[in-house]
Formats: sequence, structure tokens, C-alpha cells
Amino acid sequence: MEDVLFEFYRGDTYSRDFTIEGYTSPIDKVFFTVKENVEDKNPVLQKTLGNGITLVDEDEEINSRTYNLTIRCIDTDDLKADYNYTFDIEIHSPGTADMPIKKTIVTGTLKVKASATRTFNEY
Repeated sequence: MEDVLFEFYRGDTYSRDFTIEGYTSPIDKVFFTVKENVEDKNPVLQKTLGNGITLVDEDEEINSRTYNLTIRCIDTDDLKADYNYTFDIEIHSPGTADMPIKKTIVTGTLKVKASATRTFNEY
């Protein structure tokens, strides 16, 4: 698992692909969760499969799946500029009825930079 940096301007749309390789179980849920502090109960931003995360490519021969994460321009309205948030991407597989499989595949820092052109409610 790698520690990565996602950095973009508040009020901009952000899109990034990520690939999961070598994972043979089916994946039925994907979560991108951002918090001010990893110990916080509630996220400041969360995207899920079907709501900001889409499957864009799958290669069953090499057990590879590529997803796209899209953060809309209005998703960052309430985030602090020039602040380092913590995030992770977690996948869920069905497993068994009493024991679903959960796996964190990426952790990192999300930094939303200030933009001089952006004004509140400009959309």
C-alpha cells in the first residue's frame, strides 16, 4: 500500500484513475473517504462506487480493475484551503454472510489549494 498525495484547487473538478491488480475476489463496494483527522467519526467528503467512482476497465486474465474517481467542483466548497486532509480508498468483497472482506488499498493526503479566481457560489 502506498501513501499518495492528491492535490488540486478548491472549486475545480478533479478526476483520477486508480488500478487494483492481483485481487481475485469480486469487488462490490469501493469507498474514497476524506477526513480532517483519521480519528474523526464523520468524513468531510466521501465517494462510493456509483457516486463519484466508476469502473472503467477490467481485465480478468490478469485480475486488474481500473476505476475513475471524480470529485465535483461543488464537493470542495466546505473544505479548508491549504489544509492536509487524510484519505483512504477501501474495497469490499462479499466474503461470507457474517464476514465480508474489507481491504484498504491506498492511503494518503488530500490537499485542496486556494484559488484566487474561485468565489463562493459562482456556479
